[in-house]
Amino acid sequence: MHESGMRLRLGQILTEKGIKQRQLAEMLDVSNGYVSQLVSGKRQPSPELLLQLSQALGVTPTHLMEPSRPVAVAGRVGAGNTVELVDSYAKGGGLFYVAAPEDLSPSGIVAVEVRGDSMSPLIEEGDIIFFSRYFHGIDEDVVGHVGICGTEDGRAMVKQIKFGRDTGTFDLFSVNPNHPPEYGVKLAWAAPWRRIIRKRDVELIEI
Repeated sequence: MHESGMRLRLGQILTEKGIKQRQLAEMLDVSNGYVSQLVSGKRQPSPELLLQLSQALGVTPTHLMEPSRPVAVAGRVGAGNTVELVDSYAKGGGLFYVAAPEDLSPSGIVAVEVRGDSMSPLIEEGDIIFFSRYFHGIDEDVVGHVGICGTEDGRAMVKQIKFGRDTGTFDLFSVNPNHPPEYGVKLAWAAPWRRIIRKRDVELIEI
């Protein structure tokens, strides 16, 4: 994790100007991978590169940057660990704040931190998962896929979710073979994830 209050609007500006990432890489004499990391927010430009970017795109350095959009991390979900998801975002707070991915609006999005290793290497401890807060019951789009779910006994988990043998139950599977499946679990809700940000790439924001 790293702290920041600004983000690069590079992806948006490239789209507005109809410039491909490979074209920008040629203009700056850098690799396509480096430009991709700038667009995704995994890397931040040096002051010198920011000036080069602004000159290449015909915009001011100030126009290239904008304040990061904060999303409160509402709680934690278990990936092998038993945790309780406390959605404190509606109350105006959270465990901490992270920057919303560029392609997601902070409105209506819940962010949670992963605890445990049952979904490793797909999802690791400390990763941040974003999903829609406007879910009602079980979103059928998540069945057969990895999603966020809450059990009727109050646990919050990230698992692969499948229909159970008995009506109204679900079977929950891990990626890590050291964690056995749970069968016949009754869920209060389940929702598909929208984005996963690796722990090393999470941008913390002070509010």
